[in-house]
Amino acid sequence: MTEAAASPQIRAVVFDLWGTLMSERRDTFPVRARLRFERCAPILAKYGIETTQEEFTKHHQRSNSTLARLQEYGRDVSGEDRARHVFYQYEPGIADHIDEADATAFAEAYGGVIEHTPPDLLSGAREVLEECRARGLRTGLISNTGVAGGRHLRRVFERHRVIDYFDALMFSDEQRRAKPHPGLFQAALDTLGVTAAETVFVGDTPRYDVEPPRRYGWWVVQIGERADGDPPAHIRLPHVGELFEGLGRLALRTPGQTE
Repeated sequence: MTEAAASPQIRAVVFDLWGTLMSERRDTFPVRARLRFERCAPILAKYGIETTQEEFTKHHQRSNSTLARLQEYGRDVSGEDRARHVFYQYEPGIADHIDEADATAFAEAYGGVIEHTPPDLLSGAREVLEECRARGLRTGLISNTGVAGGRHLRRVFERHRVIDYFDALMFSDEQRRAKPHPGLFQAALDTLGVTAAETVFVGDTPRYDVEPPRRYGWWVVQIGERADGDPPAHIRLPHVGELFEGLGRLALRTPGQTE
């Protein structure tokens, strides 16, 4: 085989989080809702807001839905601004007067409950991260965040003992940009020191994990059974644990791998 016809070599793999490496346990949601209310209510009361768990949950869900729509346009807010947005649901005028320390405390109380009811690491996720490291691949993550921000998800990663596998963690609340924004993908490449053509993105959601990186010149692996993106992924796999089998089918070489 001539040099011009050599199989492409990749230097990095970047993962989506939810549905790719981790999944939530819906049976923990009632406990999480109770803890979130109990931890946030004293901070609300400090500003004269007395509330019930039912009312708090209603305002929390309304805020979360609004900010999720913002992410569709590639934007996101900090944990502190997310906290202020919950206050806004109760009384719009008060949101601009929340003390910075209280906004941080609320963000910690609000998002930190995920550490008490952590999501599960999906089957094969740890093994594929270990294999990335063994093959000398730079490894990253790009995740849109919700109530739990990057600060909380890092602790979840520590709990699962996977944080050391990553060379770059890009959380939308910290970057103020969300998938599908091209700047978030480029920030991951810059941190990893690679180009799009040298990088594989692995995710499950067409709108955020397939179509954007394809358009930005990445190799793309889609996990699971959701609809195809437009453009579609280069390959679809049922589980993340089959990643390297899929890369072999695409004839993509990893560092140190010969033709």
